[in-house]
Amino acid sequence: MLFLAVFCGFLAEYQLEHTIEHNREKQFMKSMVEDLEKDIQLLKDESQLVMEQFNGLDSIVQIINEGTLGKSEVRKIYALQRKFLYPITLELINRTEIQLKNAGGMRLIRNKEVSDSIINYWQLKERFNDTKEAINGHRIKAKDLSFSLFNNKYYSKERVRFTFDDFHGEPELITKQPAVLTEFANRVSHTSELLLINYKHRRLDILEYSATRLIEVIKKEYHLK
Repeated sequence: MLFLAVFCGFLAEYQLEHTIEHNREKQFMKSMVEDLEKDIQLLKDESQLVMEQFNGLDSIVQIINEGTLGKSEVRKIYALQRKFLYPITLELINRTEIQLKNAGGMRLIRNKEVSDSIINYWQLKERFNDTKEAINGHRIKAKDLSFSLFNNKYYSKERVRFTFDDFHGEPELITKQPAVLTEFANRVSHTSELLLINYKHRRLDILEYSATRLIEVIKKEYHLK
């Protein structure tokens, strides 16, 4: 009888622990879905911003390559470089990811399809971050060179009614040396090409699809609404 009581106690404790872990697993998956839904919206918004940035940077290159830098062209590239030569700052949600990695939570994910899909999504995020760093690295080099071309004194400091084409006086380039302008155009061009090819057409679309697919798998396997 004593053995039976001990054994039943062991079974009850095992069942309780199993139930607790199952509940934690489901809570993690609910949290993961919330993060993924936020990621999808961030990626959609970023996709639009990236295309606007690409078009702006591409316009700078076209103006410089055409070789006619009159007053209107100079004003335009002053405005464009200020508006679009900025770093990529998108940070995807990693709340649940951190919890699963740091607390050993991945061992709770019993469904192999779900765990494999989560790991695949994390790998895609890492590649996305690598691409972002590459783009920002080229952008920094172009921005450093811009200090030899654009004089900050022409930019308006009136933040209340700030616009990118609001200037003090008529903007002039610090230099029109072909070598400097060509190098700047080349660096801007390379940045815009990375945005279009590696960022928009591959990383963002693939990430958004992967996040959407992962949500579907989690909701199906854990019967979430």
